[in-house]
Amino acid sequence: MKVLYCNPIFFEYRLPFYKELVRLFKGQFYVMYSVNRYDVCGKSKFCKQIKEELGNNAIPFYKDYIFDTYSMSFKMKDIEKGKRIPLTFGLIRAIRKIKPDVLITEGYFQWTPLVLLYGIIFGVPIYMGYERTLHTERNTGKFKTWQRKLFNKYFTGFLVNGQETKKYLESLGVIPSQIYTGGMSADAKWLKSKVAETSPTDKINWKRNYIKDKNGLLYLFSGRISEPKGVHLLLHAWEKHIKKYPKDALLLIGYGNKYDEFKEKYKNEESIHLLGHVDYSEIYKFYAISDIFILPTLQDNWSLVVPEAMACGLPIATSIYNGCHPELVHIDENGITFDPYKEETLINALDYFHHQDLKAMGQKSIELEKNFNTENCARRVYEALNKSLSKQKI
Repeated sequence: MKVLYCNPIFFEYRLPFYKELVRLFKGQFYVMYSVNRYDVCGKSKFCKQIKEELGNNAIPFYKDYIFDTYSMSFKMKDIEKGKRIPLTFGLIRAIRKIKPDVLITEGYFQWTPLVLLYGIIFGVPIYMGYERTLHTERNTGKFKTWQRKLFNKYFTGFLVNGQETKKYLESLGVIPSQIYTGGMSADAKWLKSKVAETSPTDKINWKRNYIKDKNGLLYLFSGRISEPKGVHLLLHAWEKHIKKYPKDALLLIGYGNKYDEFKEKYKNEESIHLLGHVDYSEIYKFYAISDIFILPTLQDNWSLVVPEAMACGLPIATSIYNGCHPELVHIDENGITFDPYKEETLINALDYFHHQDLKAMGQKSIELEKNFNTENCARRVYEALNKSLSKQKI
């Protein structure tokens, strides 16, 4: 069985997942991607990495052209400046050269209409990989909703991250038996190994840079310093939390459009450390010294920093608007969830960890994350495809 995954653009964390699927399908799993789209977003070097890691199972596609309205010398009516509109030619011909037995496409847009057309014309089963949730799609218009319901009629099955995505597809009328949970895996092996290698002495010395009292707790945030990540709500709640727990400290790793504003606002607050961009090779140090990982996001499909932190042995506090929370955060076992729009629940979440066995919670995080590591996520997708296709033959 030859499987072709049509995904115009993906990033580093997906490579181990695809490599494992190549292994499971005994070399008959292929990934088609758009070279031009990587060029446009300044990631052309990654195309070389894709080819190096996947070899002949990586299928570059070159006939994606990007209509970049940002670079236009004139303003066209009804076209918003700053948009990049992909124009694709020859995709059906490129797919036909591969002659796949099974097709997988990503989401409802990008290449999906053309992949669906190929599957319909040539009678090839089509699966969709999907990540969105009821919350992220709450403002979807009537036309898009109608278009998605129409497309759903032609899919053989759906590969989703977890319960929140499943709920959204069911709201569109998808039959539950068509939906298979694969999961979204973070490539956390290296981080986990580096944390394990870090000596207790190094941890103590690094931690002293941010927190002076050993009885204080060190909370870690990693992500964009922006409103969609809920950073402003976290900092506001922290102002109240620190009055009760003056020995605690908060580390914020990342950059974003609110970074400079918050850096200036909290420059005299000793418990808040806005660190800006930290090179990936140094990130493990912050996982190693932190006591809790917190993510107050206002909207996320499946935040990969959560399983990363879990693999490194941290208890988790995340918002109910993070699509991964039902699978990854088990209340009172490895963490807690909260509604960042309700400040009292965020303050309570910060307070909560002062009354918990953090070591036991961290160990539970490690156990839970294993079910969503690269090998297990790939295995579930492999088994789902085989199970679904066997049903088709009956």
